[in-house]
Parts: sequence; C-alpha cells; structure tokens
Amino acid sequence: MRRASPGHQDHRRGPLHQRTGLNRNAWEEVLRSAAWSRTGLPEGVHGALNLSYQDLPAHLKQCFLYCALFPEDYVFRGSAIVRLWIAEGFVEARGDVSLEEAGEQYHRELFHRSLLQSVQLYDLDYDEHSKMHDLLRSLGHFLSRDESLFISNVQNEWRSAAVTMKLRRLSIVATETMDIRDIVSWTRQNESVRTLLLEGIHDSVKDIDDSLKNLVRLRVLHLTYTNIDILPHYIGNLIHLRYLNVSHSRVMELPESICNLTNLQFLLLRGCDQLRHIPRGIARLFNLRTLDCTYTHLESLPCGIGRLKHLNKLGGFVVNTGNDGMCPLEALCGLQELRYLSVGRLERAWLEAEPGRDTSVLKGNHKLKNLHLHCSSTLTSDDYTEEQIERIAKVLNVALHPPSSVVWLRLQNFFGRRYPSWMASASISSLLPNISRLELNYCVHWPLLPPLGKLPSLEFLFIRGARAVTTIGPEFFGCEAAATAGHERERNSKRPSSSSSSTSPPSSFPKLRQLELLEMTNMEVWDWVAEGFAMRRLDKLVLGNCPKLKSLPEGLIRQATCLTTLFLADVCALKSIRGFPCVKEMSIIGESDLEIVADLPALELLNLGLFGCRNNHLPEWLAQQSFTTLQRLDVFGTTQQLVRCLQNGADWPMIERFPIFSIRDGRGNYINFIKHSCTFDTNLVDDDAAFADPAEEEEEEEEEKHQ
Repeated sequence: MRRASPGHQDHRRGPLHQRTGLNRNAWEEVLRSAAWSRTGLPEGVHGALNLSYQDLPAHLKQCFLYCALFPEDYVFRGSAIVRLWIAEGFVEARGDVSLEEAGEQYHRELFHRSLLQSVQLYDLDYDEHSKMHDLLRSLGHFLSRDESLFISNVQNEWRSAAVTMKLRRLSIVATETMDIRDIVSWTRQNESVRTLLLEGIHDSVKDIDDSLKNLVRLRVLHLTYTNIDILPHYIGNLIHLRYLNVSHSRVMELPESICNLTNLQFLLLRGCDQLRHIPRGIARLFNLRTLDCTYTHLESLPCGIGRLKHLNKLGGFVVNTGNDGMCPLEALCGLQELRYLSVGRLERAWLEAEPGRDTSVLKGNHKLKNLHLHCSSTLTSDDYTEEQIERIAKVLNVALHPPSSVVWLRLQNFFGRRYPSWMASASISSLLPNISRLELNYCVHWPLLPPLGKLPSLEFLFIRGARAVTTIGPEFFGCEAAATAGHERERNSKRPSSSSSSTSPPSSFPKLRQLELLEMTNMEVWDWVAEGFAMRRLDKLVLGNCPKLKSLPEGLIRQATCLTTLFLADVCALKSIRGFPCVKEMSIIGESDLEIVADLPALELLNLGLFGCRNNHLPEWLAQQSFTTLQRLDVFGTTQQLVRCLQNGADWPMIERFPIFSIRDGRGNYINFIKHSCTFDTNLVDDDAAFADPAEEEEEEEEEKHQ
C-alpha cells in the first residue's frame, strides 16, 4: 500500500495553508523563498517539505530535527518526546505554563503543521501519539547531518559520514546480529556528544560503559531494552546529565553516585523488574521532574521524596509505613506540582486511616490530571482480615479523595466491599467534574456499580473483573429512585397540568463514547432504568467474558443512537442481537447461544471468532437474515469450518452472497472470496487432509492466545 504523503490530512494543514488573510505580496514572497530551490535534498523530498521546515520558528526546528533520531515508523508518545526536548533545553516555559505543558504545545504545533502524523494505538489511550513520515525523516537526517547520526543494523556508511562530523547526537538501534564495538570505540573520541540513544543493544555492556567515561557533556542517556544490569559508579561524574532512561533493562541496582546528578530532571526505571531498591539520597536530586518506577519490584521509596518540589510525574510510588527511613503515603502532601501519580501496595497504608483523620493527602493539588491507585493483586478477600478490609475502605474514602482536577482515574484490586464514599455521593458530578477516562479493575467484591452516569465529562469507561455484580441497575445511571419516579410521573400525567412546567431530568452518561465491561462473570441482568436519556453519544460497546448475561437492554437500543461498533466475546447466554439502527461493525467471538441476529440496517463489517466453538459450521442465524448492507464477513475458525466454506462445501450457499468473505484457521489455511470479480482463493489442496482433530486445534488455539 502506498503511504500517504506528508500534509495529506487537509483538516490538519499548517499555517502555510491557513494564511488566507495574506495579501498577494506576502504569497509572492513565499513563492520566491529559497527553500523551493534548495539542491541536494534526499530523493523524493520536494522543496515544499523544506519550505514547511523553514517556516518553523527556531525552537520548533530543533524539536522537529530531534524526531529524526528515531527509527522509521517509530511512534512518539507525546509526553515521552517532550521529556527529551526539555532535557536538551529546547523548551521554554513562560508565565504559569510548566515546561511539560509548553512542550506539549510544541508537539501539537508540529502535529497541526502535518510534520508529525497522528497515530491511535489504543481506543482508551489518553496520551497523544504521533510518528514522522519517512520523507520528513529523510529531510531531518539531511538537515542535521553535521551534528546528528542515526545508525541501524542496515546502515553501513556511518564511518564515512562520521569522519567530518562534530557529533552532538548519536542514536543506535541494533539487533543481535549487529556488532557495535567499532561504533563504541569511535564514540569515545567524541566528547561533545550531548545525546546518546541506545535501544535493543545486546553487545558487551562493558564496552558501552567504557564509552560513557568520556562523554562528560552528556545531557541525555537513553538505554532502553538493553542487557545492562549495573550502571557504573562513574555515571555520577556526568554532572550535565538531565535525562536517564534505563527502562525495560536488566538493571538490578543504581549506584549511590547517581545522587550527585543534581541537574537530573528525568529518571525513568519503568519495567526494570529486577530492581528492588533505589538510593536513599535520591531526594538530593532537587531538579527531578519525572520519577517513573512503574512495573518494578521496589519494596519502597526513600524518605524525602516529598521534598522534590518540581516533581510532576511520579509513577510506581510504593506505600510504606514510614519506618526505617522509607516513604509513607503522607509524603505526597508536599508534591503540589504533580500531574501524574500512580500508587501501589495500598493495602499497606495504615497511618492514613487513623481515627479523626479527615484530610486527603491529595488535597490542594489542583494540577493532578492522572491518578492510578492500586492494591497488590488478589482475587479473594480470604487473604485479608476484617480489620484490613475496613481500613482499606477508610484509606480510599478519606486519605485518597481525588482532587477535582483529575481527568484519568484508575482503581485496581481494591478488596473493600463497596466503592468509595466520594463515588457514592449525590454530588459526584461536582466532586469529579473533569473525569474523562475511568478504569475500575478487579474490584471484585463490590456488589453494585457506582452512580457513574452522573459524571458530566466521562468519555471512556472501562470496568474489568467486577465479579460480585449480578445486576446493572438504576444506581449505575445515577438515579436510584428512577423506577419509583417513573411511576409517579405516569400518575401525574393523568392529572390536570399545573401552570408551572417541570424541568426534564438530566441525561445519564452525557458524553460517554466507549464502554467496556469485561470479566463480569456473574452479571445476569442489565436493567436500563434511567431518567431522561442515557448514553446518547456512545459509539463503541465491548462486552467480554460475561457468560451469564442473557439479553441486552432495550434502552440501549432505543437511546444509544450513535452506537456504531459492537464487540462481544464469550457472552455465551445471549440469545438475540437486534434493532441497533446505526451499528456498522460487529464482532462476535467465542462460544455463543445466539439464535437471532437481525434488524441491523447499517451493518457493513461482521467478524466471527468461531475457533473452539462446539459446532463445526457457521452459525444458523447467518442464513436466516439477508444482511443486505453487509460488505465484508471475516471468520476465524477451525479447519473443519473452513472446509465447509469451499465452493463444494455445505456452507458455501450461505456465504456466496456476501461481497467479500474470508475465513482462516489456526494452521495458516485460508479462503478469500470477492464476489464482484468472482475471485476465489484458497491454499487448501487436499480436502481430506485438511480435517484436523478438534482437540488438537483447541490446544493450538490456547498456545496462540498465550504467545
């Protein structure tokens, strides 16, 4: 497939496309720009791209060129690339705007100018993702060729290119087959290097360590996915270092000398699963802005973290009682610049639940946007005493009351028997007015869901593992008395109307776009009892592993009029799917007792996952309806199901009417059929040999799931 050219998205065209107010002379000046006629540009890079670069202000030019240090099609997470720009000194904050906020504005500006392209990795991802078009990346390499060098395992001409360079930035992305010893040896001679990006290096760690001794001007050291297990002691001599990232490496410990790096702004240890401790002197890093210990096995954080006043991201804070010089939960009170906070092992919290305590450790933090709160993973309350269960409820109710600024909230593995009081409050809409994304994961003992329908800004709702919930009722919509009120309105409607007009009830889930309910293994009823309208903007509904749910609520069909995507996996007891007027894409995965799939007038794409089902044929409801709007049917099934779809197979009369049909199995066999061109393609040769042992296929399916 041919890749779209930069600037292809008309709705995101940059300032040169938006200057409709310029007069003729201004446009003629643009036409006369020397950028059009610059020679020596890489193949395929036109003058218009160079002009787009030249039109950038100086600070954005540096940021743009920095993006070319990464591999082709590399996906930039907005916050991650901004940290690198800050460390290099490219970002300038003005007024009350933080460096991170200013850098995010830079990122958006490059994005709006089409110098970076939008990428959506996950439906529920809150961060912005982007990547650089390969032609723009080539332009970046060309323009920064005197100071920056990108080396990969397929690039062998680096030696000649590097001879005349005054190297400032070096990026090496390698595979196990690449020998980097020559590069490391050459690097030792380049003391002016400010950025060193190493990713996926499996060569001798000692060679890499030796080269660091000479890089005394280094500001950025990026060592992700490497074999390095111990950082050398002399790293503390790199006094200009502002950014150190050893995420997803084998690092087991950090040297005490790291506490000498008083200019360090970003320390990223994410995914270092062999790391157990960090130096106690970490509080001396008073310029630290990000400390990310997420997905490590730290026992605790040192006391003094609360003195890092510039910290705006703290990931993987581990709750401790405050003994032995370790950091208690109360240390968070002093971190008023935090925008992102994740806290783990909350079952340890106890000081915060003392009688008389009525203040949240997060009180007054009006900048906090992302808050993730976790207890250690558990699937049963038997591991906890009654006292512990009561205590975690108090901690959640009082000590961890979120500030109103929070946009993304995640609660995970809470073993209390009820959701926190601030979720149950009648004023939840004013307590949490900005929540856009909410995740409730494995709160397995909550019998009811909170009144989330009252949240005015909620767009994404993700609930997983609420195994005590048997019924989703009116409390979910935030109208506990909805049924009673409904009967009262009906009685009042038969009486003469009064002169005063009643106000219509507020809608529930007014901005909700995506709802996912997963592993709710005991949910039997979804009762839609909502005052007014509900979920009028819902675009995608995902139900997974809800084996007891027998029907979808009628209210969902009537009111969720924007629903276009329906994904059902292992919703075994469901008998009918019908009446959704706007659903365009539907997926039905796993074992199913569906008898009716009908009245879907907008359905265009249907995905069926039949691998492991009891029946070895396509579902009968597929033949019972015409599906006149369906453009494509994709099936993942067993080999036996695939054979039935051959042109002489039992299920061929059912599928030959679809414009596009495909089916594949777990063994690499497939059938592709395009009706308008009468194209039928398959790699099955011997029908008899194609039949497989169903039990063996199920084993293969399980293996595929765990890969």
